[in-house]
Amino acid sequence: MEQIKNWMKREVISITPDATLREVAALILEKRVGTLPVVDNGGTLVGTVSITSIVKLFLPDFVAVMDEIDFVHDYGDLENASAEDQQRAKMLHVTDVMEEPIAMEDEAGLVHALSVMEKHNLRDLIVTRDGKLVGIASQVDIGRAFLTDFTKETGPLYS
Repeated sequence: MEQIKNWMKREVISITPDATLREVAALILEKRVGTLPVVDNGGTLVGTVSITSIVKLFLPDFVAVMDEIDFVHDYGDLENASAEDQQRAKMLHVTDVMEEPIAMEDEAGLVHALSVMEKHNLRDLIVTRDGKLVGIASQVDIGRAFLTDFTKETGPLYS
């Protein structure tokens, strides 16, 4: 059984619970990541914050409840966060927006990890060892593992 620890990224960008939302946004932009594990000073995983959760703060409420939104062609000013929303967001900290962490131990199998990602609609899965952050695996990382195995088969892949 292939384990997630063999396919995860080991250099993980994380943030502490006392960081401001502005610091989170800056880190996400600078490092080009979509999910940040939130860890305490001892490296224990206490939450996650994603680019999606931050962006949702600025969306008009009606966007979140609409199932079919693709028929609207132009939102104009609605695409820009209001000054009031921006001021409110500046006052928030990671603990105000972080979610309960969904993580897998590094010994977990890839199929199990992928099923957890599917169940919780995750693009990135935090990987821990005894509750401590040790890595992160994306859907692409896990997909590469399956494709690598697939391409090792003998014979032509197509005819």
